[in-house]
Amino acid sequence: MGKVLKSSPVVDYAPKGSGVKKNRLLYAVLVLVVVSIAIGAISFYKTNQLTAAVTEKTVSIEDFLKKLTSHSEMKAYVGVSPLNIIQITTTNLGNLQSQINGLDTSYIGDYIVQYNDRLAVYNFEKDTIKATVGFQQPVQLPQDFFVKLNKHPELNGLESQQPIGGQLDAEALSKLKEQFPDVYKDTKVGDFLLRYQTLLVIYDYSNDKIVVSVKLG
Repeated sequence: MGKVLKSSPVVDYAPKGSGVKKNRLLYAVLVLVVVSIAIGAISFYKTNQLTAAVTEKTVSIEDFLKKLTSHSEMKAYVGVSPLNIIQITTTNLGNLQSQINGLDTSYIGDYIVQYNDRLAVYNFEKDTIKATVGFQQPVQLPQDFFVKLNKHPELNGLESQQPIGGQLDAEALSKLKEQFPDVYKDTKVGDFLLRYQTLLVIYDYSNDKIVVSVKLG
């Protein structure tokens, strides 16, 4: 059995210094620990009501989800109950920041809505979606994946780290190339996008080739 690569949202990896204005979640490198969010979250649909701390108004979960799923990028979730909904507050901001890079005080009052395969950051009061991120399923890696990968000089000193990432599909790669064409121009579907603590790597396993390596500050 090969190793399983820890999966994470891979749609919006933005190398530092890429010249793209940082838009917090959407353009930051996301390191989302979904399990941690699920454990600590309060599921609003269990109580059928949620209290918006910012507006001090009580909102029904039906109205909340109706507005959320009226947006084109969320229409596939009409009638689907989310796994969790978390409102970002001053109390939980610190804990969420340890799970999501780029989260700051400007997100207080917004909601993190988690489905099986997607996470959305939603401002209910303004009815705007700030970011959506799709999840890939964990990838079963060939037994020699890291043996081959770690032989490349770019990985010197990182052999003991477990990267976060996944195998790029057509949708994810299209978005990456649209946002950062210079970085991802030579990347193809099936390549692996791997994030270490200090390095972002795109690896072509079939040809045993490092396509791109970008140092992270």
